[in-house]
This record gives sequence, structure tokens and C-alpha cells, in this order.
Amino acid sequence: MRLPLITLLLLCQQLFACQSGCKCPTRTTAVCKGSSLRSIPILLDPRTTILDLSNNRISRLSADELSLYPNLEQLILKNNSITHLSADVFSTLPHLRVLDLSSNSLLSLPNEVFSKLKNLKTLIISSNDVQLGPECFSGLSQLHTLSLADNRLSFLPPSVLKPLSGLKSLDLSANKLLSMPASVLSNLGGIETLKLKQNLLSSLETGMFVAQKELKLLDISENLIGDIEEGALYGLEKLETLNLTNNQLVRLPGNTWSLPSLKCLDLSSNLFVSLETASFDGLPSLQYLNISHSRNLKTIQMASFVQLSSLHWLSVSSSALTYIHPSAFNQIPPLSHLDLSNNELRYLAPGMLQWQNIRNLYLANNDWQCSCDLRVSNLKPRDDAKCAGPENLAGAPLNELNSCTILGGLLIPFLLVIFILLLALVILALACKRPSKGSSSSKNRAFYNDQLIAALNSHKEYSFDRHSPYTMSSEDSRDSAYESPTSALMPRRPPPSCPPPPRLLTLPRDGPMHVPPPMVPTLLRNSNDPYLIPKSSQVPISRL
Repeated sequence: MRLPLITLLLLCQQLFACQSGCKCPTRTTAVCKGSSLRSIPILLDPRTTILDLSNNRISRLSADELSLYPNLEQLILKNNSITHLSADVFSTLPHLRVLDLSSNSLLSLPNEVFSKLKNLKTLIISSNDVQLGPECFSGLSQLHTLSLADNRLSFLPPSVLKPLSGLKSLDLSANKLLSMPASVLSNLGGIETLKLKQNLLSSLETGMFVAQKELKLLDISENLIGDIEEGALYGLEKLETLNLTNNQLVRLPGNTWSLPSLKCLDLSSNLFVSLETASFDGLPSLQYLNISHSRNLKTIQMASFVQLSSLHWLSVSSSALTYIHPSAFNQIPPLSHLDLSNNELRYLAPGMLQWQNIRNLYLANNDWQCSCDLRVSNLKPRDDAKCAGPENLAGAPLNELNSCTILGGLLIPFLLVIFILLLALVILALACKRPSKGSSSSKNRAFYNDQLIAALNSHKEYSFDRHSPYTMSSEDSRDSAYESPTSALMPRRPPPSCPPPPRLLTLPRDGPMHVPPPMVPTLLRNSNDPYLIPKSSQVPISRL
């Protein structure tokens, strides 16, 4: 008997209808979010492949209820009240690929609870209080993504992750892990993403990631790491992103990095005091480097950023920087973004970087001294960076300043120095031309010596009147009567400034009185002066 058309339409509507509180955008998709459900709905299409039951009040899962939907590929049970899982609860879902149990109240996972889920790719158990059994992940060899974040885990059994040989991503964030032994990760050779943020790790030990040859992202931020042992990052040849922000690092020891593929490194919010030479050696592919919010960082030493030939983005903002060495970058990287804002910098070396190529330059909230050495770089920041000195430029925007005038603004000091030097030369020349005190007496002695030598050369003999006013005194008679030609420049007592007055001679009234001529004083024979007159030769000299 043929059914009326209206009856067939009503039957089809009932067949494909969603259960109350759910929405079915397609025949294989049921979205029952936020419907205050306390159990799994049983009136959905048996062919459903995607079932979203998040934000409900489900407290238990039954294998019988889940068996109504054997084709399920995605089961989302996020933010419910599930406290317990039976060992066979998922045994009827062989096609399940995604299982989300996050934000529930799970305390434990039975051994082999997921062993029937041979095709499971993603398992999310974050935000529970679960403790892991040694075989709870048994049978999940095809699992690619596992999230165990925010479970208060303080310990991982050594073999708990061993069955996950195909794992690509592991999230252990927001737990209380004190260490991560290499043995726990030894079987995860194909893992590409590892997140260990917000734990209690205090150091990175040597060989910690030696098996992770394919690792590309490593997040160890917000821990207590104060030391990176030599070789701790050995073997991470494909690592591209490393996050070490908000740790306790004070310095970066030598040989820290041997990461040829690393492109992004975040070291912000650490306790660096200084970046030493070769702090980032061994990072030829690095493009992004963040060292901001390092509240103790004061100096960047010579060649700190060595061999960063691919660096395009650098931030050292919100730190305590007072000095950057002019050769901190060796070789100069092709930077296009540089953030030095919120520091205590006063000066930047002109040749430190290629300032004209930095499109995004941020320099605000520093103590810039806008002298000619700084202005010659022609800085063009994108923010409102302003000068703090000198007084005539205080408050002036850096991007409006031009280079200084000729000689870098030192023309007047330069001319003043030249003037002082010329004045000093003139004073020195005048001092050299001033006659010495004994020059006149020396000239007189030389004149007298020349006259005496000329007389001796003409073989003239002289005698002196011992009573003449020009006769030498007894004290002078001890010296030679004549000077040798070589003694003209030798110092001797200058002649008396005024000769003694002559003695008056009384003439007789009856005629002129005969006065004997003066005689030459008798000289010692044993004198060595060849120019002295012998004792026997006393020749009268005519009175002038």
C-alpha cells in the first residue's frame, strides 16, 4: 500500500531531526554545546561523525551510549564534569581521530584505556588533575598530538611516552615538572613541537634533547632556568623557534648555541646584566631576536651579536641599557626593525648599524644627548623620541634634527685653538730676541781681547805705569796680564765701571819736574801663558 506523500515527508523529517538542544548543520554533524546535558544524547543520526558536547554537565561516559555512533571521528567533551573513565569506554569507536577531554575533573587514566583507538591522531587531556599510569597510552602508535597541559604533573613515569612513536606535538605546559630526563623523551625521535612552559625546570642538562632530531619548536618559557649546560641543545639541528622568556638566566655561556636552523629566539624577561662577546655565536639563520624587559641589562659588549648575518628583527626595549659598544654588531646585520625604547641610553655610534635601512626604529624614553656625534647618524625613529640635552635642544624630536655644520659644530673651538697657538708662537719669538743680561760685558771683553791679540800680532810690547789709573790692582795681578786668543769667551771679572781718580802731581816752581816713565810689572817666569811678557823686558811706554 502506497503511503501518501505527506506521510513520507513527515517520516523523513523525523528521521533526520536533531535531538532537542542540538544543532545539526549536516546529517553527520551534531553540535550540542551549552545545552546543560547530563548524558550523551541518544536520538541523533547514527551516521554522525562529528559530535560536539562541550560546555555541558556530563559526569559519566558509557560505552553503550557511545556505541550508538560507531562512525564518530571527532568527539569533543570539553568543559564537562567527567571524573572517571572505564577501561573499555572507547572500545566501540574504531574510527575516532580527535578526542578532547580537556577541562574536566579526571583524576587518573586506566591502563590501555585508549588501546582500541588505532586511528586516533589528537588527544587533549589538558586542565584536569590526572595522574598518568605507565601504560595509559598503550596502543596509540598513530597519535600525532598529545596535550597534557595544566594537570599538576610533578613526575612522568620513564616509559609513559614510549608507545607514542609517531608523536609530532607534545604539550606539557603549566605543570609542576622539576626535570625532564632524556630517557622520558628518548622514543620521541619524530617530535616537531615540544612545550614545557610554566613548569619548575631549573636547568637544561647536557644531552637533554639528544634524540629530538626533527624538533622545530621548543618552548621552555616561564620556568626557573638559571643555567644552560654545555651541549644541552646539542642535536637540535632543525630547531627553528626557541622560547626561553621569563626565566632566571644571568649570562649566556660560550658554546650555548649550535642551532644552524634557528630563526626565532625569545630571551625576554630574564636577568641578564651584560651581553658578552659572542653571546649569540652559532646562529647563522637567526631572523628574530627578543631580549626586551631584561630589567638588569646595562651593557652590550663588543661583538655580542657576532655573525648574525640574517637578523631582521631585534628588540632590547624596557631594559636598563646605558651603553652599546660601537662594534657590538659584527658583521652588521640587515636589520629592518630595532626597538631600543624605554632604556637609559644617551648615545649611539654612527657606524654601529646601517641606520638608513632600519624602517621601524623605536627610541622613545631614553636620555638622548643630541650632540653632533649622535646627529650625524640622521636617526629617523617612528615614535616620539626626544632629546634630553644639551639645553638648547632639550625636548626636540630626534626625527627633526639635521646633521651639524662644518667640522661637526666645532668651527669656533677650532679657530680659538689656532689663535692660541699663533699667540704662543709670537710670544716665544719675542722671548728669543731679548738680549741676555751679560751680553754687553761679554761684548766688551771680546773687544778688549781682540785689541790685545792684534797688538801681540804686531809684535808691540807694552808696559804699564804702576801708578797709572789703568794699572791692575794687586788682586788682578794674580791673573795673567793678557788673555790667550782661546780665552775670549771665558768668563772673567768685568772692568771697573769707573776708573779711580788720578793722583795730582806737584810741579816745582823753578822748572818742570822729571817724572820717570811707568814700568811694566814684573811677571813670574814659571807662568804657562805664552802671551805674557818676560820679566827682563821692561820697556818704557810713552804717555798719551
